[in-house]
Amino acid sequence: MRKLKKSLITVVVSLGVLLGACAGSEYDAEIEEVIELYKNDESAMMWMDEEQITRDNADINVYEGGRYIKIGFFDLEDEDKTVRYEFYEKKGNNYEWLPRMNQTDDRLGLVDMEPEHYEVKGKY
Repeated sequence: MRKLKKSLITVVVSLGVLLGACAGSEYDAEIEEVIELYKNDESAMMWMDEEQITRDNADINVYEGGRYIKIGFFDLEDEDKTVRYEFYEKKGNNYEWLPRMNQTDDRLGLVDMEPEHYEVKGKY
């Protein structure tokens, strides 16, 4: 009986770890919304092809409980290079692109803050 109990506990713990690893981010909906906004931005799309604009090809940071999202997509020809970063702010129920925000002109100081959620190429 003791061996069965130990085995059952091991299975339950393993299942919990597996489900936790497969679970998405609490910011999934927000990130997907920002990716769609990026795809619909003609000036952003001038620099890359639509197949580059995927979560599995992105560098994503979420700040202040989802209020701000910084997103950049990797160059498919040079995977270590990001094409460019864009910043989005949640206003009401939707996100809006933040003008005059980039790596060199970060007027909100987000780059110096610790993100609450961070993922690269779909991995946390």
